Amino acid sequence: MDADKILREMEKNSGEVCNPLILISKIMPEWIPRQAEEGKFVMSLPNVPPKYKQLIMISVASALQNKQCTEYFIKVGAHMGLTSKEIGEAILVARFAMASTIFSSAEDGFNSLVETEKK
Repeated sequence: MDADKILREMEKNSGEVCNPLILISKIMPEWIPRQAEEGKFVMSLPNVPPKYKQLIMISVASALQNKQCTEYFIKVGAHMGLTSKEIGEAILVARFAMASTIFSSAEDGFNSLVETEKK
């Protein structure tokens, strides 16, 4: 299947195609079938329902502060039937996870303070 046909199929299934995919299809059209195959593979895995996979993609894109991908994944999620509340909650979960990582990044400093206070 050629890149243009795959992109049209992606648009039909998800509501739109993100611009970076359109651009890479003009530079390396042979990559588009692989992207489509990887997406189908991930979505076909049986243990996490597609709805949750989309919420994970929204959360990860948001946590990575990738505005374009976050917006795209939100639009796809809405196209799939996700509610605004579900999407908002997924982003809040990502925010909580990101905020919580601050403790891990400060672990060595905390250890130093605790050891200093013991003396």
